[in-house]
Amino acid sequence: MNMPLLPVMSSPPLTRQSSRAGSLDGNPMIVMKFGGSSLAGAAHLRRVAGIVHSRMSERPIVVLSAMGKTTNELIAAAERAQSSGEVDISKVRSLTEGVLKELDVPVPAEVEGLLQELERIISGISLLREVSGRTRDWVVSFGERLSVRTFTAWYNVFLQSHEPCADRRVPARALDSWQVGMLTSSGAGSTNSTFSQVEILPETYEAISEYMSSLELEYSYVPVVTGYIAKDGNGTITTLGRDGSDLTATIIGAAISAKEVQIWKDVDGVLTTDPRVVKEARLLTVLTFEEAAELTVFGATVVHPAAVMPAWLAGVPITVRNSMVPHLPGTRIVSEMSEDDVKERGSRVAAMSSKRGITMVVIRSTRMLGQHGFLAHVFNVFKKFELSVDVIATSEVTISLTLDISFKPLDLTGLCAELGTVATVEINQSMSMLTLITAKKTSCGVLREAFKLFEEIDAQVEMVSHGASNVNVTFVLPDAILVECTRKLHKAFFET
Repeated sequence: MNMPLLPVMSSPPLTRQSSRAGSLDGNPMIVMKFGGSSLAGAAHLRRVAGIVHSRMSERPIVVLSAMGKTTNELIAAAERAQSSGEVDISKVRSLTEGVLKELDVPVPAEVEGLLQELERIISGISLLREVSGRTRDWVVSFGERLSVRTFTAWYNVFLQSHEPCADRRVPARALDSWQVGMLTSSGAGSTNSTFSQVEILPETYEAISEYMSSLELEYSYVPVVTGYIAKDGNGTITTLGRDGSDLTATIIGAAISAKEVQIWKDVDGVLTTDPRVVKEARLLTVLTFEEAAELTVFGATVVHPAAVMPAWLAGVPITVRNSMVPHLPGTRIVSEMSEDDVKERGSRVAAMSSKRGITMVVIRSTRMLGQHGFLAHVFNVFKKFELSVDVIATSEVTISLTLDISFKPLDLTGLCAELGTVATVEINQSMSMLTLITAKKTSCGVLREAFKLFEEIDAQVEMVSHGASNVNVTFVLPDAILVECTRKLHKAFFET
């Protein structure tokens, strides 16, 4: 049984269609999200400005991550202040001011004001020698806030030399996401995990729709919105987890019924598997939302795992594209594939993904035989320890399941002690999950062939999940054989 977790859940209002946003004057809007690698330097900002300007007829809403490694530098600055009392934001300042200097753009007053505010916060950390989750969110928020203001300053200079017709010079405007309506529950995010502890509140969708409706009568500016960050009802800054800008983009796209959400990265799109493991991995032209959701939850990192859901529920297509080669079509993620899409795919397996560092827990108890309530007791223990289960299999006397330590550190000692009162517990660490995206009607043949290949290389598979999902088969196996198994299966399903 697969139990994918999307902690930052969103529920777009599907019962109504926005009459003011999404199709302004019969011209649907698009949302364009650019990640940090697409904003890493002056040359990158020049390229992104050209991409945005080339799509002005589609009335873009731009969502930006922090530039390059800014988030890492912000975290490092906070940690130095906490550990040694050092107050140093020079790397963040140098990156921001250096990009503007190379673009020949004066440092905007807003940018300088943010840099000074950041320095004051780091000074406060150095005095207290403490960084709470709330303060950490506040510190890392400066990455996106500086990014949108830096890009906006450059775009408005770029516009003067690239648009000869003054009537078509639509300037950009930097906006913090809470200005357009992004609202979350209270709680600290996570700077080292894809997932966040906060949730997007339902009223976000109505607020964003209302804000963007001001562009209906006249598309008078290009909104450039901070990704990854939001505010709660108390006005406290919150974060959406690493790469959470994807989620910001799809929430905005769902709120306005956008024509499309474009996720611009430094890769050509979604590939059949990780190209660092299999150099023969090839581009997928189309995926369904269900397939994309399974891929992201079970290891693929091209799209933020929680970001698929808002677009899926609202029926807004996503396209993953490469900002370095913007003419390439990328990968489309849609509700349903056409017959031509199915024929073009060819293979019974659409794609493969994997996750390392999985912990497998095997719980055995003769008390389980013929008894009710045992599973409920086990899951109450997992609830107590706030642990997320990915894959689970049960027999008459055994429960086997996997836990992902990347979401939250595990208290294995406490967990074993609690479960040990009713069962014996075996912990297997350094495990991996290898997931094949395949339709249920073809999964039996895929399973048969996969196990034949595993047998050829004497691979020991500890657990199999099949049937809980309409589109995936997952194998749990030791980390040590993951690469060999991945290459073997990719060659069989995609290369021959």
